[in-house]
Amino acid sequence: MKNLRTFFMEDPLENNRFKAKFNLGESGGRPRTVQELLTLSDLSEEKIVQEFLKISLCDSPNWGRPDLREIVSRMHAGSKVENVLITTGTSEALFLLFRYLKPKSVALAIPGFQLLYELPLALESEIIPLPVRWNQNGIPTINESEWLDILKEKKPECILINNPHNPSGLVLSQEFIDKIMQISLEISATIIGDEHYRFLSHETQQLGFTIYKNSPKVFVTGSFIKCLGCPGLRIGWCVGPTEALSYMQNEKNYTTHTVNPITEWISYEVLKNFESKLFLYMKEEWLETKRILKNFLDKSQAVYGMIPNGGLVTSLGLKKNYDIKSFQYVMKTVEKNGIFVLPLAAMEVGSFSFQKEMNLNSNHGSNINQGIGFRLGLGSSPQDFKSALEALELIL
Repeated sequence: MKNLRTFFMEDPLENNRFKAKFNLGESGGRPRTVQELLTLSDLSEEKIVQEFLKISLCDSPNWGRPDLREIVSRMHAGSKVENVLITTGTSEALFLLFRYLKPKSVALAIPGFQLLYELPLALESEIIPLPVRWNQNGIPTINESEWLDILKEKKPECILINNPHNPSGLVLSQEFIDKIMQISLEISATIIGDEHYRFLSHETQQLGFTIYKNSPKVFVTGSFIKCLGCPGLRIGWCVGPTEALSYMQNEKNYTTHTVNPITEWISYEVLKNFESKLFLYMKEEWLETKRILKNFLDKSQAVYGMIPNGGLVTSLGLKKNYDIKSFQYVMKTVEKNGIFVLPLAAMEVGSFSFQKEMNLNSNHGSNINQGIGFRLGLGSSPQDFKSALEALELIL
């Protein structure tokens, strides 16, 4: 395995997440306390203290707590407990999974979260971009026929579906995913569904649909930690064929070995009831921040774009026609004024081959495609989010 390149977004995130007055650069919900997670999951404070103090700090089961695996299994129709491996976040799940698959080629939506293509690159896989473009109104778009043609022509060994998509906020329709699944059968490709925003992928249902099928060539990774604002829990899972998970679990023995039993206990209490106040408030805040953002974009004189269909991020452009150098100056000014947004250059937007071809052909749509834009996180409380957008408008 080759050396991994620098994780480009981590420095701006680390430099700002603890000091910015308004942190709009994160991809997860506002930080929640253990007390919030558990009391909103219908546990009394007395019960929380009693249960916490009784936790034995031994190793958890290698595959994860059986009752936690059972809950995750129920979220993926057709799976059983033996089809679930609990991991230290989805990053570990994806790392172990790519190590197991070692695909010669991987097709995925580009731009995307760096880890999703960086791991295959380190394993010397060919990356096959499935283009995501922003039109002149800053609306992220995909050409479904183009994607399907690329898959038929290139015949990748692995197709990775990040749904909802980071950083565009797009949600692929079930009908379109079914077409991708059909092509995957025709070309004998493995499918990976990266579904860590599944809890915020539908406006009325608590859980959006999953691509999971009980098949030797279908895997799903997921978590709730971004949606619920608790990334510090570092809990995730991979759902797939038992034989493959067994290989992954053996490699896990050499890294994190087991998940922290305190983390697993909290996760079990959170996931055992999707109708709890915790999930209710999560969805209410998400819908409210989307309404605030839509109202802001309708009136803004400075920025343009689209509210996310799913997940907690979207990408916005600036109405003034900046070049790269002046845009970088603007971003520094925004940061100095206490507002953190993630410049899209940190996600390598503008550096991919199809984006460069667009620029050469003077068909770039929005300047977002050149990296002149930023990823906006919707994870703040609605009140803070509204104040931050108002401050951002004044600066810009």
